[in-house]
Amino acid sequence: MIYALVLAAALAAPAWAGTEVPDAEGASWLQRISDASRKLPYEGIFVMQMGDRMKTIQVENHSSGLTSTSRLVVLDGKQREIRCYRNESVTLVWDAKGQRLERRLGSRHFPDLLPEKTAKLIDNYSVRLGDLDRVAGQECRTVELVPRDRYRWGYQLCADQLTGLPLKAVMVDGAGHTLVQYAFTSVRTGGQSKPEPEPPAVAPSDDLRPLDTGAIAVRFLPPGFIKEVAIKRKLPNRNGEVEHWVFSDGLSHISMFVEPAPKNLISIRGQSTHGMMNMLTRKLGPYQVTVLGDAPWPAVEAVATNLAVR
Repeated sequence: MIYALVLAAALAAPAWAGTEVPDAEGASWLQRISDASRKLPYEGIFVMQMGDRMKTIQVENHSSGLTSTSRLVVLDGKQREIRCYRNESVTLVWDAKGQRLERRLGSRHFPDLLPEKTAKLIDNYSVRLGDLDRVAGQECRTVELVPRDRYRWGYQLCADQLTGLPLKAVMVDGAGHTLVQYAFTSVRTGGQSKPEPEPPAVAPSDDLRPLDTGAIAVRFLPPGFIKEVAIKRKLPNRNGEVEHWVFSDGLSHISMFVEPAPKNLISIRGQSTHGMMNMLTRKLGPYQVTVLGDAPWPAVEAVATNLAVR
Protein backbone atom coordinates (compact mmCIF):
# COMPACT_ATOMS: atom_id res chain seq x y z
CA MET A 1 0.00 0.00 0.00
CA ILE A 2 2.80 2.43 0.93
CA TYR A 3 4.67 1.58 -2.31
CA ALA A 4 1.51 2.25 -4.33
CA LEU A 5 1.05 5.67 -2.71
CA VAL A 6 4.68 6.63 -3.33
CA LEU A 7 4.43 5.48 -6.95
CA ALA A 8 1.19 7.40 -7.53
CA ALA A 9 2.81 10.57 -6.22
CA ALA A 10 5.89 10.09 -8.40
CA LEU A 11 3.76 9.57 -11.50
CA ALA A 12 1.38 12.48 -10.93
CA ALA A 13 0.36 14.34 -14.08
CA PRO A 14 2.19 17.64 -14.75
CA ALA A 15 1.06 21.16 -15.57
CA TRP A 16 3.12 24.02 -17.01
CA ALA A 17 3.68 25.74 -13.68
CA GLY A 18 7.31 26.80 -13.98
CA THR A 19 8.77 30.21 -14.69
CA GLU A 20 10.26 30.71 -18.15
CA VAL A 21 13.99 31.44 -18.05
CA PRO A 22 16.25 33.15 -20.62
CA ASP A 23 17.41 30.91 -23.44
CA ALA A 24 21.03 30.87 -22.23
CA GLU A 25 20.01 29.72 -18.76
CA GLY A 26 17.64 27.12 -20.19
CA ALA A 27 20.35 25.77 -22.49
CA SER A 28 22.72 25.48 -19.53
CA TRP A 29 20.17 23.43 -17.57
CA LEU A 30 19.52 21.12 -20.51
CA GLN A 31 23.22 20.53 -21.13
CA ARG A 32 23.78 19.71 -17.45
CA ILE A 33 20.96 17.17 -17.58
CA SER A 34 22.29 15.63 -20.80
CA ASP A 35 25.85 15.34 -19.46
CA ALA A 36 24.68 13.72 -16.22
CA SER A 37 22.55 11.17 -18.09
CA ARG A 38 25.48 10.01 -20.23
CA LYS A 39 28.61 10.51 -18.13
CA LEU A 40 27.43 9.71 -14.62
CA PRO A 41 27.66 6.09 -13.39
CA TYR A 42 24.32 5.14 -11.89
CA GLU A 43 22.06 2.18 -11.20
CA GLY A 44 18.48 1.98 -10.12
CA ILE A 45 14.94 0.82 -10.76
CA PHE A 46 12.34 2.93 -12.53
CA VAL A 47 8.71 2.55 -13.55
CA MET A 48 7.46 3.36 -17.05
CA GLN A 49 3.74 4.00 -17.53
CA MET A 50 1.97 4.52 -20.87
CA GLY A 51 -1.81 4.50 -20.71
CA ASP A 52 -2.86 1.51 -18.64
CA ARG A 53 0.43 -0.31 -19.23
CA MET A 54 3.19 -0.25 -16.65
CA LYS A 55 6.68 -1.74 -16.67
CA THR A 56 9.35 -1.97 -13.97
CA ILE A 57 12.89 -1.73 -15.33
CA GLN A 58 16.33 -2.03 -13.79
CA VAL A 59 18.96 0.23 -15.36
CA GLU A 60 22.75 0.53 -15.09
CA ASN A 61 24.95 3.09 -16.81
CA HIS A 62 28.70 2.58 -17.17
CA SER A 63 30.87 5.50 -18.18
CA SER A 64 34.45 5.45 -19.43
CA GLY A 65 35.92 8.61 -20.89
CA LEU A 66 33.69 10.03 -23.59
CA THR A 67 31.56 6.92 -24.08
CA SER A 68 28.96 5.17 -21.98
CA THR A 69 27.03 1.94 -22.20
CA SER A 70 23.76 1.05 -20.53
CA ARG A 71 21.98 -2.15 -19.58
CA LEU A 72 18.23 -2.27 -18.98
CA VAL A 73 16.41 -5.35 -17.68
CA VAL A 74 12.61 -5.57 -17.75
CA LEU A 75 11.57 -7.03 -14.39
CA ASP A 76 8.00 -8.04 -15.24
CA GLY A 77 6.25 -9.67 -18.18
CA LYS A 78 8.36 -11.30 -20.87
CA GLN A 79 12.05 -11.55 -20.09
CA ARG A 80 13.87 -8.82 -22.01
CA GLU A 81 17.22 -7.10 -21.71
CA ILE A 82 18.40 -4.07 -23.66
CA ARG A 83 22.03 -3.08 -24.06
CA CYS A 84 22.82 0.34 -25.47
CA TYR A 85 26.12 1.14 -27.15
CA ARG A 86 26.79 4.57 -28.66
CA ASN A 87 24.12 5.02 -31.37
CA GLU A 88 22.56 1.58 -31.43
CA SER A 89 21.04 -0.96 -29.09
CA VAL A 90 20.61 -4.71 -28.91
CA THR A 91 17.55 -6.29 -27.32
CA LEU A 92 17.82 -9.81 -25.94
CA VAL A 93 14.47 -11.60 -25.86
CA TRP A 94 13.79 -14.98 -24.30
CA ASP A 95 10.87 -17.08 -25.55
CA ALA A 96 9.93 -20.73 -26.09
CA LYS A 97 12.58 -21.01 -28.81
CA GLY A 98 15.36 -19.69 -26.60
CA GLN A 99 17.24 -16.40 -26.81
CA ARG A 100 16.73 -14.01 -29.73
CA LEU A 101 18.68 -10.85 -30.58
CA GLU A 102 17.14 -7.75 -32.13
CA ARG A 103 19.41 -4.97 -33.32
CA ARG A 104 17.98 -1.44 -33.40
CA LEU A 105 19.13 2.03 -34.36
CA GLY A 106 19.38 4.53 -31.54
CA SER A 107 20.23 4.06 -27.89
CA ARG A 108 18.02 6.58 -26.05
CA HIS A 109 16.31 5.47 -22.89
CA PHE A 110 15.26 6.94 -19.56
CA PRO A 111 16.95 8.84 -18.02
CA ASP A 112 19.15 9.49 -21.10
CA LEU A 113 16.48 11.30 -23.13
CA LEU A 114 18.20 14.49 -24.29
CA PRO A 115 20.68 14.71 -27.17
CA GLU A 116 24.41 14.96 -26.48
CA LYS A 117 24.42 18.61 -27.57
CA THR A 118 21.32 20.47 -26.42
CA ALA A 119 21.82 24.03 -27.73
CA LYS A 120 19.54 23.51 -30.75
CA LEU A 121 16.63 22.45 -28.53
CA ILE A 122 16.16 26.07 -27.47
CA ASP A 123 15.06 26.93 -31.01
CA ASN A 124 11.99 24.71 -30.63
CA TYR A 125 11.35 24.55 -26.87
CA SER A 126 11.23 27.19 -24.17
CA VAL A 127 12.54 26.16 -20.75
CA ARG A 128 10.69 26.74 -17.50
CA LEU A 129 12.06 26.11 -14.01
CA GLY A 130 9.60 24.86 -11.43
CA ASP A 131 9.63 24.03 -7.75
CA LEU A 132 11.79 21.58 -5.89
CA ASP A 133 10.35 18.08 -5.59
CA ARG A 134 11.41 14.71 -4.22
CA VAL A 135 11.64 11.50 -6.24
CA ALA A 136 13.05 8.22 -4.94
CA GLY A 137 13.96 10.02 -1.72
CA GLN A 138 16.12 12.62 -3.47
CA GLU A 139 15.55 16.32 -4.00
CA CYS A 140 15.16 17.43 -7.61
CA ARG A 141 14.37 20.57 -9.60
CA THR A 142 11.48 20.62 -12.07
CA VAL A 143 12.62 21.56 -15.59
CA GLU A 144 9.93 21.92 -18.27
CA LEU A 145 10.45 21.90 -22.04
CA VAL A 146 7.47 23.67 -23.61
CA PRO A 147 7.05 23.32 -27.40
CA ARG A 148 7.13 26.52 -29.42
CA ASP A 149 4.82 25.00 -32.08
CA ARG A 150 2.44 22.08 -32.72
CA TYR A 151 5.05 19.72 -34.18
CA ARG A 152 6.43 18.26 -30.93
CA TRP A 153 5.40 17.02 -27.51
CA GLY A 154 6.23 18.76 -24.23
CA TYR A 155 8.40 17.33 -21.46
CA GLN A 156 8.65 17.76 -17.73
CA LEU A 157 11.85 16.56 -16.06
CA CYS A 158 12.86 16.53 -12.42
CA ALA A 159 16.66 16.82 -12.26
CA ASP A 160 18.63 15.80 -9.18
CA GLN A 161 19.79 18.94 -7.38
CA LEU A 162 23.33 17.63 -6.89
CA THR A 163 24.04 15.73 -10.10
CA GLY A 164 21.51 16.89 -12.71
CA LEU A 165 20.38 13.32 -13.39
CA PRO A 166 16.68 13.16 -14.32
CA LEU A 167 14.83 11.25 -11.61
CA LYS A 168 11.49 11.64 -13.36
CA ALA A 169 10.34 12.45 -16.91
CA VAL A 170 6.85 13.03 -18.28
CA MET A 171 5.86 13.53 -21.93
CA VAL A 172 2.65 15.53 -22.42
CA ASP A 173 0.48 16.56 -25.36
CA GLY A 174 -0.71 20.05 -26.23
CA ALA A 175 -3.59 19.82 -23.76
CA GLY A 176 -1.30 18.77 -20.91
CA HIS A 177 -2.42 15.12 -20.93
CA THR A 178 0.24 12.61 -19.97
CA LEU A 179 1.43 10.37 -22.82
CA VAL A 180 4.23 8.44 -21.13
CA GLN A 181 6.06 8.86 -17.85
CA TYR A 182 9.10 7.47 -16.09
CA ALA A 183 10.11 7.73 -12.45
CA PHE A 184 12.86 6.15 -10.38
CA THR A 185 11.72 4.30 -7.29
CA SER A 186 15.34 3.80 -6.22
CA VAL A 187 18.60 5.10 -7.66
CA ARG A 188 22.27 5.26 -6.68
CA THR A 189 24.72 7.56 -8.44
CA GLY A 190 28.49 7.95 -8.50
CA GLY A 191 30.95 5.48 -7.08
CA GLN A 192 33.27 3.30 -9.08
CA SER A 193 31.72 2.22 -12.35
CA LYS A 194 31.35 -1.51 -12.88
CA PRO A 195 33.04 -3.18 -15.84
CA GLU A 196 31.08 -2.58 -19.02
CA PRO A 197 29.03 -5.57 -20.21
CA GLU A 198 30.37 -7.28 -23.30
CA PRO A 199 28.32 -6.50 -26.40
CA PRO A 200 26.38 -9.58 -27.50
CA ALA A 201 27.07 -11.00 -30.93
CA VAL A 202 24.69 -9.43 -33.43
CA ALA A 203 23.88 -9.74 -37.09
CA PRO A 204 26.65 -8.61 -39.48
CA SER A 205 26.85 -4.88 -39.99
CA ASP A 206 26.12 -5.24 -43.72
CA ASP A 207 22.47 -5.80 -42.72
CA LEU A 208 22.46 -2.00 -42.33
CA ARG A 209 23.79 -0.18 -45.39
CA PRO A 210 24.15 3.63 -45.62
CA LEU A 211 21.87 5.32 -48.13
CA ASP A 212 22.83 8.52 -49.94
CA THR A 213 19.81 9.02 -52.20
CA GLY A 214 16.55 7.21 -51.64
CA ALA A 215 13.61 6.34 -53.84
CA ILE A 216 11.49 9.06 -52.21
CA ALA A 217 12.26 12.78 -51.88
CA VAL A 218 11.12 14.49 -48.67
CA ARG A 219 9.92 17.98 -49.62
CA PHE A 220 9.11 19.27 -46.13
CA LEU A 221 10.31 18.67 -42.58
CA PRO A 222 8.85 20.39 -39.50
CA PRO A 223 11.07 23.20 -38.15
CA GLY A 224 14.09 21.87 -36.28
CA PHE A 225 13.88 18.34 -37.71
CA ILE A 226 16.93 17.11 -39.62
CA LYS A 227 17.91 13.80 -41.17
CA GLU A 228 19.76 11.65 -38.63
CA VAL A 229 19.86 8.29 -40.39
CA ALA A 230 19.30 6.98 -43.92
CA ILE A 231 19.94 3.28 -44.47
CA LYS A 232 18.74 0.18 -46.24
CA ARG A 233 17.96 -2.69 -43.93
CA LYS A 234 16.21 -6.01 -43.64
CA LEU A 235 13.17 -6.15 -41.42
CA PRO A 236 11.78 -9.27 -39.73
CA ASN A 237 9.15 -11.13 -41.77
CA ARG A 238 9.79 -8.97 -44.85
CA ASN A 239 11.25 -9.97 -48.19
CA GLY A 240 14.04 -7.82 -49.55
CA GLU A 241 15.32 -4.56 -48.14
CA VAL A 242 13.52 -1.52 -46.82
CA GLU A 243 14.71 2.08 -46.84
CA HIS A 244 14.69 3.49 -43.31
CA TRP A 245 14.98 7.23 -42.74
CA VAL A 246 15.03 8.90 -39.32
CA PHE A 247 14.39 12.62 -38.76
CA SER A 248 14.70 14.29 -35.36
CA ASP A 249 14.71 17.62 -33.56
CA GLY A 250 16.85 16.09 -30.81
CA LEU A 251 13.90 14.90 -28.72
CA SER A 252 11.15 13.76 -31.08
CA HIS A 253 11.84 11.22 -33.81
CA ILE A 254 10.03 10.47 -37.05
CA SER A 255 10.85 7.35 -39.09
CA MET A 256 10.02 6.74 -42.74
CA PHE A 257 10.02 3.24 -44.24
CA VAL A 258 9.97 2.84 -48.03
CA GLU A 259 9.42 -0.55 -49.68
CA PRO A 260 7.98 -1.89 -52.96
CA ALA A 261 4.18 -1.85 -52.86
CA PRO A 262 2.51 -5.28 -52.98
CA LYS A 263 1.42 -6.36 -56.45
CA ASN A 264 -2.18 -5.51 -57.39
CA LEU A 265 -2.29 -2.80 -54.69
CA ILE A 266 -4.07 0.12 -56.33
CA SER A 267 -4.05 2.54 -53.42
CA ILE A 268 -3.71 2.61 -49.67
CA ARG A 269 -3.97 5.25 -46.98
CA GLY A 270 -4.18 4.32 -43.36
CA GLN A 271 -3.46 6.17 -40.17
CA SER A 272 -3.36 5.28 -36.50
CA THR A 273 -2.59 6.84 -33.14
CA HIS A 274 -1.41 5.01 -30.05
CA GLY A 275 -0.41 7.15 -27.11
CA MET A 276 2.60 9.22 -28.13
CA MET A 277 2.96 7.40 -31.48
CA ASN A 278 1.32 8.46 -34.73
CA MET A 279 1.53 6.62 -38.05
CA LEU A 280 0.42 7.14 -41.65
CA THR A 281 0.84 4.61 -44.49
CA ARG A 282 0.25 5.49 -48.14
CA LYS A 283 1.00 4.24 -51.64
CA LEU A 284 3.24 6.52 -53.65
CA GLY A 285 3.99 5.40 -57.19
CA PRO A 286 5.42 1.87 -57.02
CA TYR A 287 6.18 2.22 -53.30
CA GLN A 288 4.46 1.77 -49.98
CA VAL A 289 5.57 4.45 -47.54
CA THR A 290 5.02 4.34 -43.78
CA VAL A 291 5.77 7.38 -41.64
CA LEU A 292 5.60 7.04 -37.86
CA GLY A 293 7.03 8.77 -34.85
CA ASP A 294 6.81 9.86 -31.24
CA ALA A 295 5.52 13.22 -32.43
CA PRO A 296 2.09 14.89 -32.76
CA TRP A 297 -0.11 14.08 -35.73
CA PRO A 298 0.61 17.38 -37.57
CA ALA A 299 4.33 16.51 -37.69
CA VAL A 300 3.81 12.97 -39.00
CA GLU A 301 1.16 14.10 -41.49
CA ALA A 302 3.34 16.95 -42.76
CA VAL A 303 6.17 14.56 -43.62
CA ALA A 304 3.93 11.83 -45.08
CA THR A 305 2.00 14.19 -47.36
CA ASN A 306 5.03 16.06 -48.69
CA LEU A 307 6.80 13.23 -50.50
CA ALA A 308 7.62 12.65 -54.16
CA VAL A 309 9.04 9.75 -56.14
CA ARG A 310 12.52 10.58 -57.43
